[in-house]
Amino acid sequence: MTVPPAVRVSVTAAALICLAGCGAQAHGAGAAPARPAVTGLPPGHPLGQPPPTVWSPPPTPSCAGPGLLLYAEPPDAAMGLRVQTVTLTNCGDTVRQVKGYPRVRLVDEAGEPLKVEIDQGARRITTAVEDPGPKAVTVRPGRSAAFTLAWRNTYGGTTRPPAVGATLVVTVGSGRQRVSGLFDLGSTDLLGVTAWKPVTAKR
Repeated sequence: MTVPPAVRVSVTAAALICLAGCGAQAHGAGAAPARPAVTGLPPGHPLGQPPPTVWSPPPTPSCAGPGLLLYAEPPDAAMGLRVQTVTLTNCGDTVRQVKGYPRVRLVDEAGEPLKVEIDQGARRITTAVEDPGPKAVTVRPGRSAAFTLAWRNTYGGTTRPPAVGATLVVTVGSGRQRVSGLFDLGSTDLLGVTAWKPVTAKR
């Protein structure tokens, strides 16, 4: 059957219109809507800052230098409360001792110290964390001692960005040990620290 030229022209035009329209619709359906830009905020306003990086496990630690290994477990987060265990292992050949509450401080990604108040015992933050109380703990070669950090990421300030620490510095004897992490203190500026306690060896 022979199709009249006028009909062929109409069908071709309709096909072209459909391809153009359908192609544009499919492209739009697969693209995520653009996120509206936040404007009109003063410099340094928290809402204009990029969100902090989520916690990620640090590289596999290795025992070097003074024979001490500091390692932080992943933080346990629930309703704004952060609880994290930090373990110090004696991988040297001499007996070590830690006592009382560990001397800690937080620094940001640029290495600048944060103005953070240390709550010994963490009672101002939560009563759900057990504090063994300050005492001397002997750490023999191959054994470990640990303490617990606790903080809240509550943010109620509007004049400055939230406080986010990137490294925990722990003073042990005459040396300093460091562990990386995400310490999102919000606007609380308060970090709870329990006393050192011995870690029971696994059988």
